[in-house]
Amino acid sequence: MSHTTTRRRTLALRAFAALTAAFVLTAGGSSAPSTGKHRLSPQIMHTGTGPTGYQVTFRYQDPDADRVQIKGEWYFADPYELSTLTTDDGTALETPGTLPAHWQPGDIPIAYPNSPAANWPVIDMKKGRDGVWTYSTPLPSGVFTYSFYVDCADATQATCTAVSDPANPPWNEQGGKVSGTTERTSQVYVPSDASFGTVDYAWQGPSSTSGHGTLTHVTYPAPTSVTPPGENHLSVYTPPGYNSGREKPYPTLYLFSGDATEMDWSTQGDAGRILDNLIATRQIPPMVVVMPNTAGFPDSTGYMSFDQNLTDTLIPYVESHYRVSTAATDRAAAGLGYGASLTNSLLFGHTAEFGSYGVFAPGRRGNYTLPDAASVTSAQVAALKQARIYVGGGWQDPSHNYHAGEVSLLTGLGVSVTPGFVNGGHNWFAWRINLRDFLTRTAFFPPTAG
Repeated sequence: MSHTTTRRRTLALRAFAALTAAFVLTAGGSSAPSTGKHRLSPQIMHTGTGPTGYQVTFRYQDPDADRVQIKGEWYFADPYELSTLTTDDGTALETPGTLPAHWQPGDIPIAYPNSPAANWPVIDMKKGRDGVWTYSTPLPSGVFTYSFYVDCADATQATCTAVSDPANPPWNEQGGKVSGTTERTSQVYVPSDASFGTVDYAWQGPSSTSGHGTLTHVTYPAPTSVTPPGENHLSVYTPPGYNSGREKPYPTLYLFSGDATEMDWSTQGDAGRILDNLIATRQIPPMVVVMPNTAGFPDSTGYMSFDQNLTDTLIPYVESHYRVSTAATDRAAAGLGYGASLTNSLLFGHTAEFGSYGVFAPGRRGNYTLPDAASVTSAQVAALKQARIYVGGGWQDPSHNYHAGEVSLLTGLGVSVTPGFVNGGHNWFAWRINLRDFLTRTAFFPPTAG
């Protein structure tokens, strides 16, 4: 395993430094621990035995605790044996809740039950004489999110607060100090052992090259923000070798999460490492990725104030502080869940502001409602035909029918759309794949209509 590395640096522009509160880490170290960096870091061992060839040991030190539990995103199921694929009304679907010890080739991570309010296993850890609590489990390849509960008396954990791994903290947390939103999860990457039928997800792991992008936390002036007042937060990814004096400006991806925070995509979504790998293998161009906190605006369940902040404040701010293109064709917007609804609001309301749109698992309930075909004007259709559009999600997402309905709406209007459905539920396993596929198959390509 490669060492995750952290580093601080001053921002390139003095004006930027004056306006921002920044925290920086190499993106290659944003979401998985390395063995040996900290004696309590997750230990990833290649066992060469079933069911996956790998075992991970998690550790948490608290000699005074009476109970420590770990919650990890590692229930599994065979996607082709689920009794029902979708319900479109948010109803929890029947899933077996298979634990890693019973994983079989072809199984995918999926919550039990399978619903937008994901439920993952919570398991007691074992306390050692040294006060270190441990839990070991086999895991297939990929990125897995986990967190701890300490002395939680609630059987459902609903009234308890999860904590991230102190030995493997989120990249915006150093020495007990947090920049921006507190992320209460950690991530671990597990390699593949092909002899056990595990899929190779190396594109989610540490880049094999020496170059890594950089993650920076930024507080920017946002006059319409209510919480926090007058300002809001971003996480920004700049690619390996980012050059503020580069002759050709970089394209920009504005990437929105479902939980509204600026931290989700760079931690649970593993965006930094995914981008590092795709850039290193020349599958995508080097780009700047802006991950805003989408909460805190007056109509946080609506879209108008966020859209206005994005187009009138955030985009000009980014384009004045980073070496990025000001051409709409070099801008992309994408998001998952609530973030996908924000993307749809931009797609139908501000079409010409972006050249590419990635819509991952949009929801209907309490979110942006897609227009019916009759209400889409001819001018909107003409604009939509100039955009590159990707709509994806998990085949087993409870709202898959709604996602598929968007594809039907667009194609019915004569608008080209790239469908991106994969085996997966309403979870990060599917959305990481959606991000890769959107960037490699759709984003920043020329329009398909003249």
